[in-house]
Parts: sequence; C-alpha cells; structure tokens
Amino acid sequence: MKKFRKLLLMTMFLGIFSLGFSKMVFEVNSSDESANLREKASSSSRILARLDNQEEGEIIKKEGKWYYVKYKTRNGKMIYGYIHDSQIAVGEIYVVNSKDGYANVRALNSSSSQILEKLSNGTKVIKYSEKGEWYSIKFNVNDGLGEDYGYIHKSQVRKMK
Repeated sequence: MKKFRKLLLMTMFLGIFSLGFSKMVFEVNSSDESANLREKASSSSRILARLDNQEEGEIIKKEGKWYYVKYKTRNGKMIYGYIHDSQIAVGEIYVVNSKDGYANVRALNSSSSQILEKLSNGTKVIKYSEKGEWYSIKFNVNDGLGEDYGYIHKSQVRKMK
C-alpha cells in the first residue's frame, strides 16, 4: 500500500509539474550555414553530427549557452547532444485556435498586410519571436510538402503543451 501511495503521489507531482511547460524546438540558423551537434556542452567536445541551416529538432533542456537536444537524422536515427545557442533559433509550438475556424498568416505584422495562407484550427505552427500583438511563425504549406514564414496575431493561437 505504501508503494502504491508513493507511486500515486509521484505520478501526480510529475503531472502537475509538467503542466506549465510547452514543447520547445530549434532550427539551425547559423552564419556558417551549419552547426555542430556535440557530445558535451563544449566547443572542444566530439562532434556527433553536422546539421545544415533549417534542420530542426526538439530541445530537452538548456545549460548555460548550450542546449541539450534531440535530433532525428535523415535516415531516422535519433541523436542526443549539445548545440550552442548562437547557432539556432528557438521556437515554441502553438496551435491555431480561432473563433472563426481559421487564422490568416500575413507577410508583415499588420492586419492590412498581404495574406500568405489561411490555416485551419488545429494546425501547428512554430513561434520564433513576438512583435507587439503578432508572432513570427513557421508553418507548413502545400499539405505539408513545404514550409514558409509569416506573422499571425497572438489571439488566433494557443501554446501547445
């Protein structure tokens, strides 16, 4: 009974603890056109993989100026390692959640700017930065065959947990 109670309390604690966190992602954005994924949080550490600009992965945690990340290679292998914060853009996953059932993605952070795409409720986007009431995002186009960047009003999305 004590083991069950301890397990139940631990499960509840972990569940409550995880509620405030959203999934963080990264995209390589380096002036060198690539970034090194390293074994340890050090520029002298062994290189596990070289990631080209616009390659993505999931952030697990931050340690100083380094991120410990999960990266899926082109042939499906999962690699865990460290990448320096100067070589990536960090984003959070949001979901379109509009009372209209869709949200407009615009070329600039203005409601009078050109509409690039209409995204249906439930569509996932990656928020990279915020400008006033607008988020700079990356989103899928052509049924997921491509990606583009634009702006979406912050009232039209919610953070994914």
